[in-house]
Amino acid sequence: MLYLLLAISLSPALAQQAPEIVRDSFGVPHIHGRDYRDAFFQAGYAVAQDRLWQMELSRRLCRGRLAEVLGPGPAASDKEVLASSYTDAELQTQFDHMSSRARQALASYAEGVNAWIAAAGSHLPAGYAAAGFKPAPWTVLDSEAICIHMLQLFGRGGAGELRNMAALDYLQGQKPLAGHALDAMDDLEWFNDHAATPTLSTADDPQADSHYVFYQPDRKATEAHLAMLPKLGLFELLPAIQVGSREESTRVAEALSVPFRTGSYCVAVGPSRSADHHAMLLGGPQMGLRVPSIVHEMSIEAPGLSTVGMDIPGVPGIIIGRTKSFAWSITSGVADTEDVFFYRLDGSKYRVGSRWVGLEGHSFPLKVKGQPDSTVDQMRTVDGFVMLRSPSTQSVFARKSAYWMREMQSFDSWTRLWTCDSAPSIEKSVDGMTMNFNFFYATQTGDIGWKYAGLIPRRAPGIDPRFPTPGSDPRFGWRGFLSSSELPHVRNPKSGLLANWNNKPVDWWPNSDTPVWGRIFENSSLLSAVSSPSLTLADLSDVPSKIAVMDETWPYFKPYVLAAGRSVLSDWDGRLLDGSKPAAVYGSFVNVLRRELFLSKTGGFLNADLFRLILQPSVMLRALEGKTSFDFLAGRTASDLVRKALDEAVSQTAAPYRAGSFRSLDPQPILYDNRGTYIQVIDFKPRGLLGMNVLTPGVAESGPHANDQASLARSWAYKPMGF
Repeated sequence: MLYLLLAISLSPALAQQAPEIVRDSFGVPHIHGRDYRDAFFQAGYAVAQDRLWQMELSRRLCRGRLAEVLGPGPAASDKEVLASSYTDAELQTQFDHMSSRARQALASYAEGVNAWIAAAGSHLPAGYAAAGFKPAPWTVLDSEAICIHMLQLFGRGGAGELRNMAALDYLQGQKPLAGHALDAMDDLEWFNDHAATPTLSTADDPQADSHYVFYQPDRKATEAHLAMLPKLGLFELLPAIQVGSREESTRVAEALSVPFRTGSYCVAVGPSRSADHHAMLLGGPQMGLRVPSIVHEMSIEAPGLSTVGMDIPGVPGIIIGRTKSFAWSITSGVADTEDVFFYRLDGSKYRVGSRWVGLEGHSFPLKVKGQPDSTVDQMRTVDGFVMLRSPSTQSVFARKSAYWMREMQSFDSWTRLWTCDSAPSIEKSVDGMTMNFNFFYATQTGDIGWKYAGLIPRRAPGIDPRFPTPGSDPRFGWRGFLSSSELPHVRNPKSGLLANWNNKPVDWWPNSDTPVWGRIFENSSLLSAVSSPSLTLADLSDVPSKIAVMDETWPYFKPYVLAAGRSVLSDWDGRLLDGSKPAAVYGSFVNVLRRELFLSKTGGFLNADLFRLILQPSVMLRALEGKTSFDFLAGRTASDLVRKALDEAVSQTAAPYRAGSFRSLDPQPILYDNRGTYIQVIDFKPRGLLGMNVLTPGVAESGPHANDQASLARSWAYKPMGF
């Protein structure tokens, strides 16, 4: 338990500061560098003042070295991380291939961190003394490891093929689905739901009539693909799925208050939708609410450089924020950027085309405090890290990533972004990003825009992207990547509005191996909150509080519920307000309805959480409508099922709804945790830019500024955001 206790161990505030660093009333550092190098030296110094212990934990988590100082607790996380880590030489190679500007930012930042470590002397954060060690010098590879972890967490998607193999294997074992498991699979793992609301409407999409066409297999192609797969059992697949989803390292990251959660929302408003006829932007990255905050904030100024907003402790520069001429925010793109390739083994060799190739091995030291040293042996194919080696079938499964050894190119693009001054220059910088993000911007001159960034593979026809790809046959390999011009994008849409909550980008974009985008999705709540044809700054500022309490499923199930004639929900408005009895009844109703629709046909998918995750509301709605490939109604009527579920929900719901909350460093909780870790609102007024933000609970990990923004968050308020 030591590592959990240290996660909340906060050091006393230190009074010493670099003379150049100015802090405002919330303790936010404002950097005024003599030059570029000096600015990032000061940035590293300032963040280390605020978050050195958090940075220590973050670099150790990202490099598989937590157990070395915290004991056995996080050893499983270290093993998981090291199983797919880059070597130091590979990190150095990425560093060497960046621009001199990016390398300078990383090097100067590390110098600043080390200067603060030296200045702190014996006044280091309390976690060091509790764990019995002192900080090693900060290096550019430490920052790289954190940056790559963050980029992979938020900017990748896919590699769900083993999970889909397990799901199909499970469905094939359900007697009610006999002969129809693939029908049920198509319902649960759909390719493209054209009823899903995308970021860009067809009317605003410049590629609507001419776009890249993704191959979609028919049943014959799916069956031919499945016939090539090794016959793995469910329990052989499950451990690999757990490692692939990074369950252990994510759990430990959450406990240690370092990046662990994905999700974000953003709205860009053009002059035609603004009440005052100028551009505005709202950004709310959802990275989790922890103490200290997952993220940090600062402003950085130097000759030719001026930017303010959110940074990641351990990574130099502003990730989401504004300059004096434009503002930007990002959300996770959720595109399929990774695939699982499989090979038959002959001993330790596998065939690639006509060649036999040996598995590549790397050994990483695993140090656990109080225990003998050991190693983690990482295996790779030509595609990437081995996720599963199956002795029963003599096969190996490896994850191929579009961004392999290219993550830091995205950081390089960010360093160019900070000096952009026009829509074309912003878009050119974003084109260099290798990781998959929705990138939104608004400018002082009234432009708004969106680019779906990253490297997206061109996959071969003839295979089903939901399942592992045969790696030995070159016919099925990747065929390069989509160009930036082929990815969804727009500048100044006719509608005057861009809104995204990790939803589908455009109508023609598929789910591939991850069925996430259906008709029911959280972006419907976001679009409802900005539906006014004339939006004010107050409207945009109120969006986070509105969407935090809305249940996105209610508008879709409401007609069925009202038709059932049960009065308990007849006047409910769909808001999940703390203390609401109707909200509690509705939540119970959805769970009961899901069970009634599917449990007897699909089984429970091993546990209740998986059952809820797989049987999504969009699938429930299609089943009620009778539009699924497999008939889940099975002679029952939708109205009868809804009435039964409502009656049971009413009878079993005694307590009112309790909203998710976040407890900071004061006794009073912050209600409604479906909010941004950091939220910014930017308004490009003609008389001058207005920026507001809030960072919950504060900028520091200890002292007076560790919790001084909690009261703002509690009341959905903001503070000025400036230089």
